Amino acid sequence: MEKETSLCKMFERYFMVGNILSPEDLNNPQTMAHYQHHYNAVTAENAMKPINVTSAPEVYNFTDVDMLVDYAEKNNMTMIGHTLIWHGQSAQWLNRNADDSPIHRMAAKANMEKFIKTYVSRYSGRIYAWDVINEVLRDEEGDFSGNWREYLRRESDNPKAVGHWYLAYANGADTANGESGADFVFDAFYFARRYDPHAILYYNDYNEEFLPKCDAIVQMVEDINEQWRNHKDYDGRFLIEGIGMQSHHNHIHTKLENIRYALERFVKTGLKISITEFDFTFGSPDKPANPLTQEQSKAQAEMFTGLFNLYMEFSKHIERVTIWGKNDMQSWRKWGSPTLFDGTYTPKEAFKALSNLK
Repeated sequence: MEKETSLCKMFERYFMVGNILSPEDLNNPQTMAHYQHHYNAVTAENAMKPINVTSAPEVYNFTDVDMLVDYAEKNNMTMIGHTLIWHGQSAQWLNRNADDSPIHRMAAKANMEKFIKTYVSRYSGRIYAWDVINEVLRDEEGDFSGNWREYLRRESDNPKAVGHWYLAYANGADTANGESGADFVFDAFYFARRYDPHAILYYNDYNEEFLPKCDAIVQMVEDINEQWRNHKDYDGRFLIEGIGMQSHHNHIHTKLENIRYALERFVKTGLKISITEFDFTFGSPDKPANPLTQEQSKAQAEMFTGLFNLYMEFSKHIERVTIWGKNDMQSWRKWGSPTLFDGTYTPKEAFKALSNLK
């Protein structure tokens, strides 16, 4: 049986096409044959997240990361680092005491530098781009307030959404002289640049096409880059060099006009753009849509086509489109049939529609 057209070949004139990979995937011949055929960029699904790299001070485990970086190099694929600073899946020692209270600002800064130095310098020159900070801004409704710092994660009723880095940096901040919990954002990018000057540095977030988060992202990256231009170590580059649009879409809320608005806003910053975690669901965890009905398959194909047409239109600014899931049954949102392939790696209607794009 003839193999379907490769996704990375399909869009080679426009941008890289990537997917997620885990160390255990390397032992699955079917998965790896599919992966090597379709993708030219690698993002670790979980292996590179902070908790899987360090669990305690001076305790680091790079075995899984080494495997993925080695694989990318041997197969001439672009390796993406995901992620350094995140409110989820991060070790307590970085910014919290044993009782979960925030450590002092200076201790948090020292821990951040030690962690980023240890991590990124190990792979300096081997990681194309780092998602330095992931999902630091809250979802809010209404108009943008005009101050991105007001949208940073802080306390939360959801323990998985607490902004521990903000709280630690706020603990001991000299507010009279302009210090605040928001200062960790600059430091994270500064340390990443200092210890891996080769990598492109990205800010990554979800619901990026909705106001006011879109405007908050724009103001944040522009403020940080302005701060960097006035820094003694300024090197002529942006400090935040790219915006990662996670693009976890669904059939209810996703509107092409919102995506276009966000792309236009992000392009005006002068930064690179990547689509970093693309998927598109139907249904919900309570009402699964797996497999899709014929009508849903057609609608999904139309939406994939509309989105990729937009990506091609803005391709001068888009480095990469990474799909978050190799097939529907391997996706974190498998209840919604979110990828281009079913559980047997058979191409779905959405894939066939993309193959007809010009």
